[in-house]
Amino acid sequence: MKNSAKRAIITAAVVLAIAGAFLFLSIAGDGSGKNGSQGKKRGGPRNVEVQAAQEGEMARTLERTGEVVATESVVIAATKEGPIAYCPWREGDEVEAGEKLIEIDRQVYQAEAKQAKAKLKVARAKLADLRAGRRPEEIDQAEASVRKWRATVEEARTAYARQKRLQSKEYTSEQSLEQARERMEVARAELENAEEKLRMLQAGPTATELAVQEANVEEAETDLELARAHLEECLLQAPFDGVMDKVHVRKGDLATPGSPLIEMFDPDSLVVRFSVPEAHAAAVRPGLTVKVRLDALPGRTLRGKISRVYPSLDDDMHTRTVEAELAAPRDLMPHQFARVTLRLESVGNAVIVPVEAIQEMPDGTKVAFVVEEGKAVQRTVETGIEKERRVQVVQGIQPGDQVVVAGGDGLKHGALVRIRSKEGESRQSKSKSEQDEAGGQEDKGDRQ
Repeated sequence: MKNSAKRAIITAAVVLAIAGAFLFLSIAGDGSGKNGSQGKKRGGPRNVEVQAAQEGEMARTLERTGEVVATESVVIAATKEGPIAYCPWREGDEVEAGEKLIEIDRQVYQAEAKQAKAKLKVARAKLADLRAGRRPEEIDQAEASVRKWRATVEEARTAYARQKRLQSKEYTSEQSLEQARERMEVARAELENAEEKLRMLQAGPTATELAVQEANVEEAETDLELARAHLEECLLQAPFDGVMDKVHVRKGDLATPGSPLIEMFDPDSLVVRFSVPEAHAAAVRPGLTVKVRLDALPGRTLRGKISRVYPSLDDDMHTRTVEAELAAPRDLMPHQFARVTLRLESVGNAVIVPVEAIQEMPDGTKVAFVVEEGKAVQRTVETGIEKERRVQVVQGIQPGDQVVVAGGDGLKHGALVRIRSKEGESRQSKSKSEQDEAGGQEDKGDRQ
């Protein structure tokens, strides 16, 4: 009996629970249907965040690393062998262009230069004599020689005639006659030579004689230049104003051809050399500004400009080498590590919006939504420079436009929107607020 009563109580409780649940679901279903119909009728606005498009400067930059190098640097090497006679330099010493750096002691080249100088002096003196013409005493001597040989010829002719007469009478031998004839011929030859010399002296030097002697002078000058060149190779001078970077020898060391003696560079020629990827190679040109930070100068930012752009890309890395001159090159040291910020492009009056405001459509076009009178207006935009979560809008948006930056996913052109502040507060245009207030009063009346 007790069990039957207990089962009856449990059955009654289950029935009441089912009935209550059914009643609750019926009431809830009626309420949701009513609210749903009202939502569709009213089309509630979407909450969005906006930000005004601003006007300012936008720059496209490129971060690279480079090295400080000297464009004017030289390794001075020996071309002659010999002991070092002069080398007072140490690393860090400054020298001026043309100042003596190294002198190699080679006495043989000094002797060759003296000998060549003496030969040149003799050759020039002979040429001067030829150009000045013959002296009168030389002509007098030649005339006296002609007179002498004329008399000798006349005497030899007379002796020969006498010997010929004696031989015809057989008073002398055939040999004596032949000797007299030979003496006469010799005298005639000497007379001809004397007369020819006299004519040459009276006529002066020929063009050929002058040309030959001029050639002798040129040859002597060349020999002297060669000797001096050998001697000058023993005296090494600074090619430009600079600083000693490395000194490999001291006084008394033996210099050998090709061995480095001194390394130096010009501090005013220090530049920052770095490379630019192929994608940006065409945009780099002389005159672009750079900012350089050096690990050796913490906290300082040096400014400069691109001074040289190499004409071709590196075969292996496909990068373009660039050099930048800085405003204070003497603060630099060769081989310093440099961090370079290169400004590739700059726009002064750019329209700037957050990157979140730009949406890319399936066809590749870019759009942004601008809030106008409580509605979302879709605009096709063209973008430019993008940097630090900001993007330049070249076309489609004007400064001051309220651009949607959050809540724009799936937003349609012309949709009602409610502008939401960053603190979570909601607001909308005045006309829309009045409509919401009126709708709220109607809902209240219906509930009453």
